[in-house]
Amino acid sequence: MCIDFMTSLGYCFRGKSSSEPEMGLIQYVFLTLTVSVWHIYGYSSGAPSFTCPSMMPSHGSFKPKTNPARYYQITSSTSSYTPGESVSVTITALNGEQFKGYLIRAQDEGTGNPVGTFRIAQGGKLQCGPTSNEAVTHTTGALKTTETFTWMAPANAIGNIVFVATIVKSYKDFWTDVRSSPVSVAVTTQETTTALDTTKVTATTKLVTPTTVSEVTEKAPVTGALMMDARCGDTWGCFVNCQGTACQYVASWHYHPDYVDFSIERVILGGGGGQKWVAIGFSDDKKMGHDDVLHCISDAAGHVMVGRSFNLETSNQPIHNPHEGISRTTGSYRDGVFRCSFRYSQVSDQSNKRKRQATTRPMIDLSHHRHIMLGDGQAFGDMLGMHTVNPVVTPHSVDIRSTNIIGDVARYPLVKVHGCLMILAWIFCTGVGLIFARFYKPVWSDRTILGLKVWFQFHRGLMVTTLVLTLVGFIIIFVEANGYSKISAPIGKAYLQSHPILGIIVTILVVANPVMALFRPGPKDKNRPIFNWAHLAVGMAAHILAVITICFGVELQKVGAPKYTVYVVVGYIVYHILMEIMLKLYDLFADRQNTARIEQMEMKNGNGTTLNGNSFRPEEPKRDPKDSTIKKLLLVFHVAIVFAFTLTLLLLVTQY
Repeated sequence: MCIDFMTSLGYCFRGKSSSEPEMGLIQYVFLTLTVSVWHIYGYSSGAPSFTCPSMMPSHGSFKPKTNPARYYQITSSTSSYTPGESVSVTITALNGEQFKGYLIRAQDEGTGNPVGTFRIAQGGKLQCGPTSNEAVTHTTGALKTTETFTWMAPANAIGNIVFVATIVKSYKDFWTDVRSSPVSVAVTTQETTTALDTTKVTATTKLVTPTTVSEVTEKAPVTGALMMDARCGDTWGCFVNCQGTACQYVASWHYHPDYVDFSIERVILGGGGGQKWVAIGFSDDKKMGHDDVLHCISDAAGHVMVGRSFNLETSNQPIHNPHEGISRTTGSYRDGVFRCSFRYSQVSDQSNKRKRQATTRPMIDLSHHRHIMLGDGQAFGDMLGMHTVNPVVTPHSVDIRSTNIIGDVARYPLVKVHGCLMILAWIFCTGVGLIFARFYKPVWSDRTILGLKVWFQFHRGLMVTTLVLTLVGFIIIFVEANGYSKISAPIGKAYLQSHPILGIIVTILVVANPVMALFRPGPKDKNRPIFNWAHLAVGMAAHILAVITICFGVELQKVGAPKYTVYVVVGYIVYHILMEIMLKLYDLFADRQNTARIEQMEMKNGNGTTLNGNSFRPEEPKRDPKDSTIKKLLLVFHVAIVFAFTLTLLLLVTQY
């Protein structure tokens, strides 16, 4: 029996065969829950190797969709190829569509056998075949509109080829056998070329041929759009962020036992003048602190200087003789793109020990597997200022000797847990708990829960839950950040740096309110009104500041939420204000109706007659007009809407 999990291109879990004993109830429930969890979240790390032969996802009873040409298109940079040539291949979503997963390969148009190899996987990874490079699959489950790769034709011509892909939009929506137009073998002819023609051919050849170290380190940087290094995945290892042919950063390295050549290219957010820096760091974990750093600093004219430094806790520290071990430096900062390349020479352990007397930091040993960090920011002389945004970090430790392409970044699960706890506390619990206290005291006035008013039990239960969730979230984020930590903010978003300060203020307020409640005066005490106003003010201030803090939090880089998440929070704010206005207007209307009813009632005297002498039958007492079915329906509506906002935010924070 095969149980299908929700994956990008399908995974299969094998259960027991019919000849084995049936599983018990506990095992069945556990398996069912496990299947449910995987069905919801799935994998985002790409198609497994066992899908390579058929390229068919294992998505239960769902079948491939038809007419893929309406939604997706595969194109190549050329309609013909020569043996050994590089061909750029692109998957493009059409008509506003997107996709999450893919598996693409080249195959002989006649036999259907895989041919050639992929060398560049922008945002993806190599898969399939004896050397795991006959196809490319995705590395994340994020929505995409285009992906571009480089395919290397085999050394011997084999006839026409086509690029074939399986493209996944969701668990139930996927397309197989999505094909490009055929790419034929180029016909070569003998021609006499001039010296100028020969120069052109040579220049073209260098673009597709792996470049030697000397060519790389001594060539002048090229300005313009940032693209993937053609050596990535072949002779160089790379840490990249590319969508289609456009990249935000490309950090690459080429290992040699005696030295390592580095190249760093990064689009600087915000641009602007003044000195800039980019740096590559080497860390034993995913956090900043006690890290070796190789940095590039540009001056106002765009010239680049390369040096060494190290991170002590959350600040960068210079070292004595920072240029030791560094050579062949080139670089530039133009048109918002920082480019820097250099060679860092390895040293022996014995030499390393001798150098410790002259430096405050031993030479970097790049043979160890460590996380790679990449950051940028403003420079001041030879000092690195605060990074513009949090550095991106590889999801796992990296072997510099490898030539893998790393297209993913480290995740911070504790940061996401912190965010989820705060959303549950301040969007749902407080969003409902405050409404109970402000507008639902007269409702269910003749009923109690455990001897206390209905509104009070709900209000207290929700606010105690808010207190617990906030304290747990506060502790979690302090553990993650190793105490109080400043936040890096992109240019134009300096307000994000107030997130930790606001969070501390909210935590103080949420603790202060229940402490105040312990000293609450009695109902008839003259100080009771003062307490009521103070209790309301502290609660409202905490709610307002908490929601603002969440607004800032969902924009932080480590949360990894989509950019539009902040608009969902803003939508909740607008909705909550409108709901409070609506309930207030309803209460005012109910008070007015009640006042009018009382004024119309005739006053009776002690003998049971009215003041004008007519007999009068006492009117039955009526319940508070605010205790109405409409008011209760408004509460149900409010809980449903707040729950929808909460669930949406939780999904946005956890699914990306």
